[in-house]
Amino acid sequence: MDERATAVADTFLEGSEPSMGRGGDAFDTEPSTIDPTAERRAADRRARQGLEQRDQGHAA
Repeated sequence: MDERATAVADTFLEGSEPSMGRGGDAFDTEPSTIDPTAERRAADRRARQGLEQRDQGHAA
């Protein structure tokens, strides 16, 4: 049973290697292109708070 599970795992890993290789490209980007600025984080926070307040008003 262990050998079969190992064979299945090996087959899965072999099949996913090309995908994992392509996925690594996403981590090669410059942090500034994917990290939001402080302004963007603040705007996102305000938007979430607005949605939460709206949802609380509907629940009441």
